[in-house]
Amino acid sequence: MAPDPIAPHSAPIAAYMSVHTATNLAYVRYFANQDSAESANFESLNSRGFTMSYILPGGSKQETFIGFKTPLTKREEIRPVLEAMAQEAEKALGLPSSLSGPPPLAAIAKAAYASATDIYTPAEPAVPLDIFYPVSMKDVVAVGVVIGLPAILGYATDASLARISILLELREKYALRGICQQIFRGLVAVHSLEASIAFITCLRRGWYSSFNTIKWTLSTFVFGVGSMSLLRKHGRQVRGE
Repeated sequence: MAPDPIAPHSAPIAAYMSVHTATNLAYVRYFANQDSAESANFESLNSRGFTMSYILPGGSKQETFIGFKTPLTKREEIRPVLEAMAQEAEKALGLPSSLSGPPPLAAIAKAAYASATDIYTPAEPAVPLDIFYPVSMKDVVAVGVVIGLPAILGYATDASLARISILLELREKYALRGICQQIFRGLVAVHSLEASIAFITCLRRGWYSSFNTIKWTLSTFVFGVGSMSLLRKHGRQVRGE
């Protein structure tokens, strides 16, 4: 079963629409035929339609699913369809347009926050959730050279480096010890930051066991962007992108 193309965008859209209280109430009163609804909130959406919650007189809370006339296939279709449905509902109910004018800052801020913090997990992921991808041998060699060379030139003693005379000569000729130490410390700092991001990403996704979370974190600390790109790739694969 192919992943829903609209569901990954549900959280920011629902957050954005939560500010449009008049529009939400119009959706429920018109499309769900709930004339007595006192308030409503936009909960989620997928390619087939959107779920609304609403409050009836007396305080009881209900939910309803409002379908689109035609299933959506891409994110760009969401806004025009929702706006057209809002106009249809408000016109039929004799209400002024609530979506006219510039988007409210509160709605934009809520949508941005939801987009940054929500981790979408499809009901049927395209690949296993709890998994670890090791970096390729090519990346292992590349990292060994990029990190290993500054480490050797910056911290190896003259006696140990004498075994590779050309490196000792280069270090002495161009005074590379201090420069290479700075490069190495900078690389360690960058890799530490990337490892922290990988660790937070694993926790936020909630897909990985403790063991695989540690593996992703340590792999990213050692191999940097090579491991981080695999972590991002796994996220895209889960979402079917």
